[in-house]
Amino acid sequence: MKAALSAFAAIAVISIAAFYGLHEAGFSAAQRTSSDSVRLD
Repeated sequence: MKAALSAFAAIAVISIAAFYGLHEAGFSAAQRTSSDSVRLD
């Protein structure tokens, strides 16, 4: 039981760190799929 709770806590910490780290590095979906050369009517 202790190992499972430790694993869940590690998953939560890693996912939160990855979310903020990738967001700061410019790897969010909005930044990767948009460009300046898009023409909108």
